[in-house]
Amino acid sequence: MKYFRLMFAIRFLIFSTAIYAQQTPLINSNEKIIFNAKIFTADVQQPYAEAVAIRADKIIAVGNFETVKKSVGKNAVMIDMQGQFILPGLIDSHSHSLDGGYGLTRANLFDSILTADGLAGYAQKVKNNGTGMIGNFLVIDGINISTWLHIDELRKVFDNGVYANQPVLLRGSDGHTEWGNNAVAQKAGLSKDFIQQLLPSQKKYYGTGDDGSPNGFVADSGFDKIDAVMPEENIDWNMAGEKALEYNNSLGITAWLDPAAGDISADKNDYLETYRRFSLQNKLTAHVAAVVVADANADAQTQVNKLKLLQKKYNGTKDFSVIGFKIFADGVIEYPTQTAAISEPYINSGSKGALMFNPEKFAHFVTVADKSGLLVHVHAIGDLAVTEALNGFEAARKANGNSGIPHTITHLQIVKPSDFPRFSQLGVLASMQLLWALGDVTTIDIVKPYIAPDLYKWQYPARSLLQAGATICGASDWNVSSANPFEAIYEAETRKGEMGVLDSTQCMPRIAMLYAYTINAAKALRQQAFIGSVAPGKYADLVLVDRDVLTVSPEAMEQTKVLWTMFEGKIVYTTKH
Repeated sequence: MKYFRLMFAIRFLIFSTAIYAQQTPLINSNEKIIFNAKIFTADVQQPYAEAVAIRADKIIAVGNFETVKKSVGKNAVMIDMQGQFILPGLIDSHSHSLDGGYGLTRANLFDSILTADGLAGYAQKVKNNGTGMIGNFLVIDGINISTWLHIDELRKVFDNGVYANQPVLLRGSDGHTEWGNNAVAQKAGLSKDFIQQLLPSQKKYYGTGDDGSPNGFVADSGFDKIDAVMPEENIDWNMAGEKALEYNNSLGITAWLDPAAGDISADKNDYLETYRRFSLQNKLTAHVAAVVVADANADAQTQVNKLKLLQKKYNGTKDFSVIGFKIFADGVIEYPTQTAAISEPYINSGSKGALMFNPEKFAHFVTVADKSGLLVHVHAIGDLAVTEALNGFEAARKANGNSGIPHTITHLQIVKPSDFPRFSQLGVLASMQLLWALGDVTTIDIVKPYIAPDLYKWQYPARSLLQAGATICGASDWNVSSANPFEAIYEAETRKGEMGVLDSTQCMPRIAMLYAYTINAAKALRQQAFIGSVAPGKYADLVLVDRDVLTVSPEAMEQTKVLWTMFEGKIVYTTKH
């Protein structure tokens, strides 16, 4: 039986490749009909179709072939898909894509788990080839956060031998944690005396040993000490952009929200400049909406005024816009960081984490931003952070009425049931990274023993939010983890990991996840009128995949490959045969 299945798979691949080769010269024609296809449109009024007509960069008709062909001229090219499956261009509602593109050029473990000895071997390799060096610092990105359970082992390896005088910095894949060896600590002034003079609220950002001495681990605000002594890095943002676009397009992604495109207080913004440059050069093969990091505790109107100036400067370019602010409500929940704000104390420390804004000031900030037509995108992982974010949005809705601006909360690792219906009631979107919603060390070993059981049971409660009426938006947080939507949909549907299933009651229907990565995510970018579904008047963003993702098993769906990606009527990615 295995032999026959293998032979069928080989024959199907050969057949698909032959069809694909015949299509390629025709696809980029100005007026065309793609027909005899299985099309998931993501248009709730007409979710399935067999044909789509395209003129230049826009869709002009969708439906059955006989109806669609009436919309084009006699010279339109007819492309027979012979039953292949097409999706709308996929959309990521939270992707640090320029950082991700940069990460593809750097020493990066992409969340792989290695022992301390394995890390040492990798470190030597990237030191020798130069991809790990920033000045005299050896820096490795994408460290799986379970590594922080083994800091004593890291110290044995990286504080001795060839690394005794070599600054080594390991950056967590979560973007909130890192570890530096003794050589880094000495340069940064991380000493026992420094730790002792900190306020209790500041000490939580630094790891210490039994004697109170720093062990090299830092989180969030603790980065400042190390950043101050890091060598200046000359980043090639053009290369980062090219890598980011190629990577996203290869996964069928034709749009994303960049959730931290610089800081509102900065004088220079490489992120926005890079996006604009690509747009002006007609190299931007994705629709990009950007939000800029702001401080909810600082003066709201001053920051709104600055954002308006950024919009005036950048929003005239094609396929790129600045739409609002990013606010951090808290940090991360995993041990030993534990900076996510939760309503019940961490069992090991008695702390409730770190709520990073004053709730009243946040409510005022959101109200001012909303009144000015600006979106607010909030990082909230702990349930207390989620509640206070919703409270702020509620205050804005009461003050301004329903502006229709789709303010968004992202991550949502712990959400308490009383908050489930508030997303729908307040028109707040849920941007969720459900690739993380699986049973493994990151959701069990370094979370479960440290928080109250009645909080732990509501970890990534996607199905409950969906049933309460919330709009779920697909998101990756790339380069924290893979941006592959099919892998994320698999985990959302099964919640299976190396250590089992993470609460099967929260498994998501696949169709809901396909909507999450299309029209729902388009709402998070405020672009649902132009992208997110295969519908007349919208951009011709389409993705040809190698299987029927509506009917195959979850395991087969996870392995879905993109054959080509179309952006605004033109092919921008093709698989390599």
